[in-house]
Amino acid sequence: MQQSFFTPTRFIPEPRDFERWSKQRKQLFDLLKDKRIHRREELVRATNAQNITAVVSELRHAGGVIDCTRYGGDIYYQLIEMLDQSTVKQGIHCSTCRCSSESHN
Repeated sequence: MQQSFFTPTRFIPEPRDFERWSKQRKQLFDLLKDKRIHRREELVRATNAQNITAVVSELRHAGGVIDCTRYGGDIYYQLIEMLDQSTVKQGIHCSTCRCSSESHN
């Protein structure tokens, strides 16, 4: 079966991909690659990012399908999979991440 040019495929980052990634994007991927659910504070601590939603967006631009949800006043993130194209352009993201970090404090 021939794959459509526009159909994203699964993607596993290789060392050459990491060379182009920012330090914070690498740190975020290293944390989320276990595909477990992580609290927002874990992401901030792992990346030392001032604006973690920007780093999450950066990983989404690299193909990360990242789910997030609010529960009990906290925000939780989970890497579902990596695709070979930006998931931001496809709209594969949630509205929770678009909220500014100031609205959660």
